[in-house]
Amino acid sequence: MKIYTKKGDKGETSLLGGKRVKKYDIRVEAYGTIDEVLALIAFARANVNTQKAKEFLLKIEKELFKLGAELACTEPERILKEKITEDDIKWLEEKIDDLMEEIEFKKDFVIPGPYSSSASLHIARTVVRRAERHVVRLSEEENIRAEVIKYLNRLSDFLFTLSLYEEKEEVIKKSLEEIKKKISCEVLNAMEQKEIAVNLDLNLALKILKKAEEKAKEINKPMCIAVVDSGGNLLAFHRMDEALLASIEIAINKAFTAVMLKMETSKLSELARPEGELFGINNACNGRIITFGGGIPIIKNEKVIGAIGVSGGTVNEDEIVAKAGISVI
Repeated sequence: MKIYTKKGDKGETSLLGGKRVKKYDIRVEAYGTIDEVLALIAFARANVNTQKAKEFLLKIEKELFKLGAELACTEPERILKEKITEDDIKWLEEKIDDLMEEIEFKKDFVIPGPYSSSASLHIARTVVRRAERHVVRLSEEENIRAEVIKYLNRLSDFLFTLSLYEEKEEVIKKSLEEIKKKISCEVLNAMEQKEIAVNLDLNLALKILKKAEEKAKEINKPMCIAVVDSGGNLLAFHRMDEALLASIEIAINKAFTAVMLKMETSKLSELARPEGELFGINNACNGRIITFGGGIPIIKNEKVIGAIGVSGGTVNEDEIVAKAGISVI
């Protein structure tokens, strides 16, 4: 069987059903652009990282074959058995809603990239928009079902949402890689096995809490104060009267961050910015990483044996109280 037929050498092509039209016909433009979308979605499927995204895109490819066939046919109701339905549109809407629950959506302008996974989805999205414009124009001249236009409109929204989801996954992956570079094997093992540091016991932790509380009273700020061991496990905690309830988790996570990264949380502020080498790190460790001041590692004999986390005042006040607490070491 030969690939070439020579039937299109004069600038014409056949629609489903046998009708011959010029290759610049708006119907040909419409289903030809769907063919472009199919290729780009296949390319995106090869680039995305998550199995969820790969499965979604494979399903869409199959549906686009049906949509393209309908656009290539002047009498789809007579010739075609399968067409795009409201159920297909509803599926896209449901997946958009599900993905939106997993990402942090920002309403400002989104710059595509910098990852090949999300960038390839953005390219596919823009071509879907072009396909939609062609189909809308075709619908002014011929009878095109409303479901076809609605599906394309929803598909571009879906691809946009999926690109944000993939970016989030890329950021988490990159952040974890950076964390592994900065955390010693000893601390990683401690985090995984939840080992308790020998050099930081409850007695010492309570002394740290008491010293920190004294400073908090001195500056008249009710604080939440947490002390963790070298594995990030909570060893001692104190919530002063009138301290904010929200500060409980923040204080614990500040201490966790300081011991996991072996640095004061205040130093993460610059690193976690979009241009920093740890951008997106706040998504790691189930969102426990804190990128502002108030968490300080506890060091003894040049070894991190735990950390203190303080929350309840300004960042500066939190740091003052935290430093007062570890002054007993």
